Amino acid sequence: MPAPEIERTVAAAACKILNDQAAIATAAHTSGLAENQLPTIFLAAEAWRKRLQPEVEASVVLTALVDRVDLTDTGIRLSLKVPIPDASGQPVVKATELIISHLFPMQIKRRGVEMRLVIEGNGAPASRADPAPLKAVARAHQWSDDLLSGRARSMAEIAERERVGARYIRRLLRLAFLAPKIVETIATGNQPPDITAEALAERIDLPLLWTEQEQAVGIN
Repeated sequence: MPAPEIERTVAAAACKILNDQAAIATAAHTSGLAENQLPTIFLAAEAWRKRLQPEVEASVVLTALVDRVDLTDTGIRLSLKVPIPDASGQPVVKATELIISHLFPMQIKRRGVEMRLVIEGNGAPASRADPAPLKAVARAHQWSDDLLSGRARSMAEIAERERVGARYIRRLLRLAFLAPKIVETIATGNQPPDITAEALAERIDLPLLWTEQEQAVGIN
């Protein structure tokens, strides 16, 4: 299979990853990055995605971004290492790199005498997840970890540190125990339109059982 064909397929997959803010936010949270770094990381990812568009520059960009590519019979797993910029938006020397991985289902199709790699759904617009509820869930997990690890002695201490009311901390902390199915639905942008960060934190009374939570937010 020609190398340019593989490069074009990897570039298309990389563009989809860099356009997926939900995946970027999840990877950042898993890596322990501060929430206030997300806007800068999103801008950096968009800048890298735009640089992938001209084929003349794609090879250079892929060399800088690609951490690993695994081809299988059913798909392609691509891992990107996105440099985390400083507050000015410029990559810093020896910067920490955010690793983002995704498995793309793939088919091999013949085109004349050549073979083509075709990523399923390629060309379709990526789902646009609402970053606000994702950030709320990430903050809840961070605060819960702070309390469990002893980094914060009380919710009042977190409230003072974050400069918000103690009631807001109590309400948002519930999202640390949100059902995985709800988090996954929000991450893919498929939640009901009225499921916002404010609704989850203030308006919806979330039960303890995950199945009851799913019913409460309208996700079955």
